[in-house]
Amino acid sequence: MKWLNKIRGKEEIPSTVSFDGIDTWLEMVSNALFRGLNTNAARLYDEIEAIRERLKQDISELQNAESTEEVPDRIEKIGLLSRDKMVKHLYSVAEKIVIPAQTDYKTVWSFYQETTSSLEFPFGKSQTNIYCVRSLFPSEIKEVISDLNRLRTALDQLIAPLKEKESQIEHLEQVPEFIEAIRELRSAVEKEKEKINDQEGDCSALERRIELEDKRLKLIEEKEEWKQYKAHETELSSLETDLNELESDVRRMFTPLTKALNLLKKQDETGRHTLTPEERNAIAAILASPIDALNDDVNANLLVIKNIIEGDPAVLKDRKREQTLNWLDHLLNTDLVSMKGRREQLQSQIEEVKGTLSDLRILKEKEELEHSLVSAQGQLKQLQEGIDRSKGHIGSLEEDLEEKKRLLLETLEGIAGKKIDLQITLV
Repeated sequence: MKWLNKIRGKEEIPSTVSFDGIDTWLEMVSNALFRGLNTNAARLYDEIEAIRERLKQDISELQNAESTEEVPDRIEKIGLLSRDKMVKHLYSVAEKIVIPAQTDYKTVWSFYQETTSSLEFPFGKSQTNIYCVRSLFPSEIKEVISDLNRLRTALDQLIAPLKEKESQIEHLEQVPEFIEAIRELRSAVEKEKEKINDQEGDCSALERRIELEDKRLKLIEEKEEWKQYKAHETELSSLETDLNELESDVRRMFTPLTKALNLLKKQDETGRHTLTPEERNAIAAILASPIDALNDDVNANLLVIKNIIEGDPAVLKDRKREQTLNWLDHLLNTDLVSMKGRREQLQSQIEEVKGTLSDLRILKEKEELEHSLVSAQGQLKQLQEGIDRSKGHIGSLEEDLEEKKRLLLETLEGIAGKKIDLQITLV
């Protein structure tokens, strides 16, 4: 008949189940797998309750019993102490036996495990202690042990319909875990998709902004004011180039004097040749910056230096002295004043052009627009990277979903004992 019941059970379990209908399917499975469990459990609950009451009564009799047995004082003392411990523990066991109101397999299984666990208690620290209690109260102990055995037998009968289905029960216990995992994963996928939708909307807005600002930049560059700005900018660059070239020419013109002037300065510092304050100033001005020296009376400074060299032939060696004097004559014959005027003119023109450029607001407008464009492009890049990460995360979640679906399906088939068609939309 067992094989026939198994076949009937499989036939009663639907082969198709939807994810949202698993709870209903599990209820049908329980009815098919544990047919008759309710009636059996209800009957045995009554029996176990009766045994519990009888146990409490027999415990009370053991507690109040007076021994008439002849035993050594030592055994009597140990027996009485052991009885007190045993009575206390047995009362605790009896109190823990709470008959459930439900007769479903989960409640029956849980009640069985909790009750059998509480029954596994020691009757004393050793067999000697048990022997001592039995030696003093043989009939009372016999009744208690009989109650406990009857209780164990009733519990075994209670769990008997489930014993051959431990594998299915184990699978049944796993189902809620898989269902919850799948729901959480589906929710996570939905959240990532919503996040992507929001990010894509922000991307579209930024792309429109970038396109608009790019057009505005092109329009700015087509304005007459911008063309004027670029013309002034070109003019400024040309003037600055001319000024740099002029100042480079001046520096090159004075370079041949550098060694001689440094030598004169060193001789003055060491006391070999003492210079006047005017002579020191003339040398220092040219050594510090020939360009700035143009702003002073450069010719006067050159004549002071020439007089130093001509006035004391010992300050420079003959060849160096002759070269320096020749170059001083060359500089004195050069129109340095004209170069100074040209430099001042270029500086004035540069300041004028810079002032004109600063008055043109179009550059500020263009720079603000370019800054806004760069910022929008940076935000767009970050959003696109975020979308890519979210898509990668979704891929990982979907793989986990497929794995959880596979495990759930295997579990359902383990429960039903046959192939199951699990209808589930993962995403």
